[in-house]
Amino acid sequence: MPEEERIALLNGLKAKWEAVNTEFQGAAHLTVLDSSGKIYRKEKWESQLAQIEKDIEKLNKKNIVIANYA
Repeated sequence: MPEEERIALLNGLKAKWEAVNTEFQGAAHLTVLDSSGKIYRKEKWESQLAQIEKDIEKLNKKNIVIANYA
């Protein structure tokens, strides 16, 4: 993967993480999750943040191999 593409992807992931985290933090003051919608949104944000963090970690590795099995 070219370095420019890797950096562009990293920057995009970091921006996405920031956007999701802002939404998550906006609702963090809710200590009582009294509806299924609130619980769903909290779990969704936590899941998205975890996945984005994994993706950022993978892109921070020195050698990245992309396999195309099509």
